[in-house]
Amino acid sequence: MRKTRFTLILTVILLLAMMLFTTLVSNAAVLYGDVDLNGSVSITDATLIQRNLVELEELSEEQLTAAKVSGGDKLTITDATLIQRKLAYIIDKFPVEEETPVTQETTPSVVPTKPTEPTEPHTTPTQNEADTITKISPEIDVYFSNNRNWSKVYAYIYNHETGDPAAAWPGAEMTKHSVNNYGETIYKLHADTSKYDRIIFSNGTAQTTDTPLTVANSGYFINTTLNGKFVVGVYPYGQENEGTIKQVNLEYSPGYNKRITIWTPVGYNANDKSKKYSVLYMTDGQNIFGNDENCSQHEWEVDETVLSYMQNGGDGIIVVGIDNANNKRDSELTPDIGDVVPGYNYGGFKNGTGEAYSNFVVNKVIPYIEANYNTNSIRGIAGSSSGGIESFYIGMENMDKFNYIGAISPAFLLYDEPTWSTYLSKFDFTDESKLPRIYFFNGNSKNDSLEQELYENAVAMQGWMEKKGYPSKLMTTVVDNDGTHNELFWAVYFPETLAFGLGY
Repeated sequence: MRKTRFTLILTVILLLAMMLFTTLVSNAAVLYGDVDLNGSVSITDATLIQRNLVELEELSEEQLTAAKVSGGDKLTITDATLIQRKLAYIIDKFPVEEETPVTQETTPSVVPTKPTEPTEPHTTPTQNEADTITKISPEIDVYFSNNRNWSKVYAYIYNHETGDPAAAWPGAEMTKHSVNNYGETIYKLHADTSKYDRIIFSNGTAQTTDTPLTVANSGYFINTTLNGKFVVGVYPYGQENEGTIKQVNLEYSPGYNKRITIWTPVGYNANDKSKKYSVLYMTDGQNIFGNDENCSQHEWEVDETVLSYMQNGGDGIIVVGIDNANNKRDSELTPDIGDVVPGYNYGGFKNGTGEAYSNFVVNKVIPYIEANYNTNSIRGIAGSSSGGIESFYIGMENMDKFNYIGAISPAFLLYDEPTWSTYLSKFDFTDESKLPRIYFFNGNSKNDSLEQELYENAVAMQGWMEKKGYPSKLMTTVVDNDGTHNELFWAVYFPETLAFGLGY
C-alpha cells in the first residue's frame, strides 16, 4: 500500500515537472514579434496583425502568442504599432518582455491629490474675448548641432508648396558659431520663415529628411537614422532651463483618478498675475514630455518647441498632458459618432467613450488649470493617432473654447465618409471668427503599414470639411513621405502644428 502510494506521488511529481519544463521551453522559444514564425521580426509581422484584425488573415495559437507583444490578452492594433516602433529602433524591447506590460493599468506614480477648488465661481471664457496672440518676426536664427562630425554643414531651405529654394542644392553653407558642452560644433544660419518653410541639413551627400522651419524652431540636431536618412530632433538653442513639471490627479469617474501633467515654461511666476499664458491641452500625456516610465525613448519634445517659440519672441504657453488609460485608451479616445467600420468594430473602438473624455477635459481639466494658473482665453487641443481623432472631436464639439486643433496621424479611418459627412453636417461653419484653425498631418512612408492605413481618411478630412463650408484658409493638411507612426516624426512636425495653430 505504501509502495503504491509512493509510486503515485512520484508519478504526479514527474508529470508536474514535465509540464513545467514544457512550459518553460515553450516560452523560451517564443520570439515576440515574429508572427510569421520565420525566425526574425520584420514589417511583414506587423502587417499580418493588421490583416488579422480586419479578418483577412487567420493566426494560429503559436502566431498569436508571438503577436501579443504588448502583453495584453487580446491582439490589438497596439501590437502592430509596437513592432513598427522596435523596427525603427524607437524601443529596445517589447512591453511583454518587460516586467509591466503597457496594456496593464498601473497605479500612477504620484499620490492622488485633491484639486484646489476655485475661490469664486468659475466660468470658462470663450476664444472670442479680448486676448490676442502677439505676432512675432518671421525671421529667425537657425542652429544646428553637428553631432555627426560632418566636415561641412549645408542648409537647403525651400518653400514646400511652390518648391522654390533659397539657394540651389545643397543650399547655403552654414557658419560655425560655437561649441556646446558635448564638444559638438554649432552651426548658424538666418532664415525667413515667411518665405521658406522647409529645411534639409546635409554634408553634401548624407542628408536629413525634409524638416519644418517655423517660428517655433530654434535648434536642430540629428536624432536617429531611418530608412537611409537622418531624422532631426529639436531643441531651444542656448536654453538649459527646461521649465517645471507638476502632476495632479483629477477624478475621471467614481473611484478612478486620471493623472494630469502640467508643464510651465522658464520664467513662469505664479505670483505675477499680470502675465497671462495660453494653454495647450494634449492627449497621451505620458509621451509628450518623456517624463514617464511608460514612454518610449522618443517623445514629442513639446517643451523644447514651446521654449523655442518663446525665444523667438512668442507669448508664453502652458502645456497640459492628459494621461491615457493604457488598456482603456482605445475606448476613451474614440468618439461615438456612428457605426465604426467593420474592420475596427470591436473592443474599445466599438461604442467608444470619447464623449466622456471630452467632457472631462472641458468640465474638469480646463476649470482646474484656469483656477490655479495665470492663463488667458487662448487654448489649443492636440494629439496623435487615437488621440488625434479625439482631439479633433473635442475641438469640434467645443469650437467656442479652442483656438486651434492639431490632429496628427489621426484615426479618422474608424468611420467612413458618409458617417463623417453626417457628423460634420450638424455644425454651423458660417462665422469664421468662431472657428478654430486646424492642422492635419499624416506620414506616408511605404515602410509603415499603419501610417499608410490611416493616410486616406487623414488627408481627405480637409476636403470633406470644405464641402460643409469650413474655410480652407483655416486648415492645412501636411504629408511627409518619410513619416512614420511614432513620436519621432510627431516631434519633428509639432513646431509646425503649433505655429499654424497660432496663425503663422
